Amino acid sequence: MRTTSYSRTALMAVVLGFAAWGVPWAATQDLGVSEISGADYVPTKDASYTEIQSSVWEGKSLTAADLLSALPGVQAYKQGGLGSFQTVSIRGIAARNVLICVDGVPLNDASGGAVNLGSIDLNQMEKVEVYKGNVPAKFGVSGLGGAVNFVTKNAIKKGGRVLAAYGNHNTWEGSFQVAAPVTDSVMFASTFATRHSDNDYEYTNRNGTQYNDKDDFTVTRENAQYTDVSGNVQFRMLHENGYFSTLSVTASQYESGNPGKEDQQTKVAKFLGQSALIRYGLESVGYFDDRLFLNAGISARFDKNLSSTYYPLDHIGYSTTRYLEYGAAVYKLVPEISAEWKPVQSLESSLRLAGEWERAEARGDSKDWALDRFSFLASGDLYYQVFKYGGLGTEGSVQMLKDRLDKGEFVQPTGTRRLEKASDRDATVSGRVFTRLGAAESPLTGEVSIGRFYQQPALMELYGSYPGILSNPNLKREKATKFEAAGLFRFPGNHTNFRAAYFESHIEDGICWVILAELLRAENVGRSRVRGAEFELNSSPAKFMDVVLRATFQKTEDRSKSNTYYGNMLPGEPERSYFAEATLHLPLHLDFSWASEWRSVIYSDRANHMDQPAVATHRAGLAYNPFEKTRLTFTVDNITDEKYRNFYTPFPMPGREYKFTIIQGF
Repeated sequence: MRTTSYSRTALMAVVLGFAAWGVPWAATQDLGVSEISGADYVPTKDASYTEIQSSVWEGKSLTAADLLSALPGVQAYKQGGLGSFQTVSIRGIAARNVLICVDGVPLNDASGGAVNLGSIDLNQMEKVEVYKGNVPAKFGVSGLGGAVNFVTKNAIKKGGRVLAAYGNHNTWEGSFQVAAPVTDSVMFASTFATRHSDNDYEYTNRNGTQYNDKDDFTVTRENAQYTDVSGNVQFRMLHENGYFSTLSVTASQYESGNPGKEDQQTKVAKFLGQSALIRYGLESVGYFDDRLFLNAGISARFDKNLSSTYYPLDHIGYSTTRYLEYGAAVYKLVPEISAEWKPVQSLESSLRLAGEWERAEARGDSKDWALDRFSFLASGDLYYQVFKYGGLGTEGSVQMLKDRLDKGEFVQPTGTRRLEKASDRDATVSGRVFTRLGAAESPLTGEVSIGRFYQQPALMELYGSYPGILSNPNLKREKATKFEAAGLFRFPGNHTNFRAAYFESHIEDGICWVILAELLRAENVGRSRVRGAEFELNSSPAKFMDVVLRATFQKTEDRSKSNTYYGNMLPGEPERSYFAEATLHLPLHLDFSWASEWRSVIYSDRANHMDQPAVATHRAGLAYNPFEKTRLTFTVDNITDEKYRNFYTPFPMPGREYKFTIIQGF
């Protein structure tokens, strides 16, 4: 095993070496103090910000998790093919602590679990914003693991496009987008998208003996079909006083089989999810010679998730023979107002005030319960350019919240009894300070920051509402101290840049689910330390060639008091991971791209007993542009047909996958 690991590391080093001669990832990257789009540079502010444009994923076999995991410091976890449960961690901080948003509205709900990225259709998105070092003031600052914001197609540019794709396992997707003026002062945009896959791929069933290959056999994945439909409508209006307002409505529904584990496949179990988001925003004209801008908005969101199973047919371990259906509905209402103020050229600031009402209710066979959370959040940032080549900044937030138990039985460790009142929660204050070095035109720039962040427990972690889950109203908020130092060097000619970053995080009172007498209860048992470095090289050495190289080195340590776990690696976190992609712009309007990823060994449990070997995967794509607005793409994912095991070991993964896509603009 050690020889194989070394040989794969050497192979990846060779790949990285050759790739250094040639397209960046077509993404717009903020690498310290500049934004890169091809070879263009635009001044920016945040050292840990990455913006990914839609051209990166259109026509490729990329899910949201695949897209994000190509970035340094980001790891993805998947439970199968299209539509399966997918999450990402950022710089060793678990997915449940990563804030996931659509148009700035958080998707993280009352359950406290990680957001399922598998249900997000990238065909609805204009771009993806990734904040790895912190959660910015416009989202509230208080998140521990950074933020990812998916921005839907907007009503700004006139035009449209149609996309259709087909691949193996009867996988298909289609989308339609249009943007057009309604009047001289009203712009309209709409998108519709749908995806489906039978997910009937073959995999190796280990027959319950993971360490004995002799009794393994090949079987087809069953009850894994997935279908989703989503749509978005947006109106952007110019008012007589110069104000702009935007009204958008987004809705989606996804339905899938719940296939179970590799050696315990289900027959009829399924999962249904529905969501809707309505958002209205008002943007002011500039006041005081464009030094002050005001914005206001309100958003309403609804999500319902429902799982169902029938024990006699599915054999998944329930101690009942009747049909089971369980889930929750979550409602959110968020009014907010924000201001951007730049009194002088060297000073800029912003302030956001927001309220939030969140309500979670039982659905299906769960006992009738309801939970409410009311919160107020004030967040802001301030940056002062002390001199031409340096400045100081700070950002912070204050959150106050109040929980309410509406009805239902909430289980405590001492037995089942009704909790009449929710526990009071202290106000939470988070923030960081940073310094930036280098002017916008400087070839070498950088940023250093340190911050202290807090995150309150979710409602369902405090008050166990599902069968088999115990309440723990005394849960403490999670804490993190984070440090980052990043630098960017732009080579002469502005065709190549190199970014390096060191990051360190100390997590205290991390929330983990532990088993108590065959029941689950959330506890503050997690302490960890993560230290690491990221490297990224973007280069366009010739008109016909672009390349991007990324590498992550990190040491993740469990620092909990238990001797069983102390000093172990955190689950799902490799010590090293590499990504390399090269694109050749060929004659006859052809583009060829090749991407390779490699990660070292990971463990799927805190005790580090269940290891998953190092794995390398490769993806290739050939695109043809016969006309100005027509693009044909053929991609092959997982070329070597690697049947690797992911973080969720019992869930089989698909092997090699093919996809053909046509995009027609108008």
